[in-house]
Amino acid sequence: MRSANRGNGNNVSVVNASGNCNNNNAVNGYRAAADRAWNEHLGGLHAVMVAQTSSGTRSLHPGASSPEQGNGDGPCVPRDTCPITAEDVIGFDALWESMMRSREGVMWKGSVASFCLNGAENISRLSAELRDGTYKPGRNSCFRITSPKPRNVVAQCFRDRVYHRSIVDNLVYPLMSPSWIYDNAACQKGKGTDFARERFRKHLRDQYLTDGTGGWILSVDVRGYYDNIPHDKAERVFDRLPDWGRRMTVDALRAHYPGEKGYNPGSDIVQMVGVGYLSALDHYIKEGLRVRGYSRYMDDLRLVHGDRERLELCRDEIARRLGDLGLQLHPAKTHIRPVAQANTYLGFDFRMLRSGKVVMTLTSSNVKAMRRRVGRLAMLEERGLRPAGTTDVAYSGWRAHAAKGDSLKVLRKCDEWYMNQIVRRLGNDQD
Repeated sequence: MRSANRGNGNNVSVVNASGNCNNNNAVNGYRAAADRAWNEHLGGLHAVMVAQTSSGTRSLHPGASSPEQGNGDGPCVPRDTCPITAEDVIGFDALWESMMRSREGVMWKGSVASFCLNGAENISRLSAELRDGTYKPGRNSCFRITSPKPRNVVAQCFRDRVYHRSIVDNLVYPLMSPSWIYDNAACQKGKGTDFARERFRKHLRDQYLTDGTGGWILSVDVRGYYDNIPHDKAERVFDRLPDWGRRMTVDALRAHYPGEKGYNPGSDIVQMVGVGYLSALDHYIKEGLRVRGYSRYMDDLRLVHGDRERLELCRDEIARRLGDLGLQLHPAKTHIRPVAQANTYLGFDFRMLRSGKVVMTLTSSNVKAMRRRVGRLAMLEERGLRPAGTTDVAYSGWRAHAAKGDSLKVLRKCDEWYMNQIVRRLGNDQD
């Protein structure tokens, strides 16, 4: 699987099973257009092309103005002037480009290589089926992962992934991302875990300039985020799309995720649900609660403020609004702590020193997990069950991730352990 942020060697633990991420860029400010009113679902993929009449397709924002829209980065685009058409999503050129992006890093798979070998024919057939309404999704494959936490993953066949990738890259992401706040960090080009951690450090530094080391951090985690998202409310995330685009996206989502609640990671469209489902909450925290030091990575929220009572109020308001979305706080992972106390975020412990410096150190569980993983790989490589050099690649990737923090002593100890326990064991002395 490829990382959502290729510069981050540890992101592989948080991307979806397809290994795909969005390749469009969106540079937003704190203030973006508010979500428009929910509308009723209109069904049927066969109606996609019929919906493209001479009057044109619709765009992302409602015509009526609001204080949130007025404070956005630019004027709202009327829905009747959307420049994207169905041809931009299901046309041969769009699907071909999606195939070329989707195959990166997974050409070693037989199914991917077979599809790409006759790529022109397969893409032409897929485009024709989408046009005339005869397209039928393939079968899903299900498996379970254990890192960073146990969860079931539903992966689509490569043909469906190409289609989903085109929907996300050419329709969903360019029309929806302008409404997301800048501190919504997951699954976007130019963002990722590195971006989220740096934003969190900046919020801590800004808090020090205001209140010194007297600030507080509210950590919020959603219990079983993907498993508990109601389907009817999740589909309303795509209300910002033109009518034909909403039908196309929702039908693709329903084809692989039946039922009334819960999604398993593995689809690009599901990733967009995860990123956009809490967008209204993001705007409420930034604009309604007026918490500037707020950032979110999927369902992991951080609020930095100088007033503990204010953060307690924010916690209660967040819990209430999550309840309206069919979600609830994770009691063990939701807490308020001083900025001087270690606060774990995306694999690192953040702590503010008396001087105002914010240090970011590896968590002990991260180091222990690395040693177990590398030890198992070394055992498999020693037995000939893994290619030579697999363990070196795994440790080098972890070390590149660990080096982003302030853990020089830990890195030295880990290097010493790796040389003494692993390199000598494999007989690959690299002195």
